Amino acid sequence: MSGSLFFYMVGLLLLGLAAACGYLYWRLHQLEGRRDSLTTMYLDQHQQQISALQRDMARLMARLEQQSRNSEPAVLSPYNQAIEMIKQGMPASEVAMQCGISRSEAELIVSLYRNNSTS
Repeated sequence: MSGSLFFYMVGLLLLGLAAACGYLYWRLHQLEGRRDSLTTMYLDQHQQQISALQRDMARLMARLEQQSRNSEPAVLSPYNQAIEMIKQGMPASEVAMQCGISRSEAELIVSLYRNNSTS
């Protein structure tokens, strides 16, 4: 009877081990499924962020292209135009008339720039 008790105990032990292995396998399968769903969720979130960044970048590029198409060459201010004209030797009265500034402003520019042509 002690021999059969031994086999009975070994059988129960093997059955317990089989049950524990089955439970661990089932739990591992559950955890892998959860990991896969979390990985998928993170990938989806990152893909959405990348898509949003790509849309923003495309909008910014379009805006830059629009601005570059609409931008006109830099126009000199009346005073910068007057300085250039005076450096070329034009009289103050003509500079004032062409640039839309007062005669006294034109004469001031003459006194500042005509004698100092290196400025």
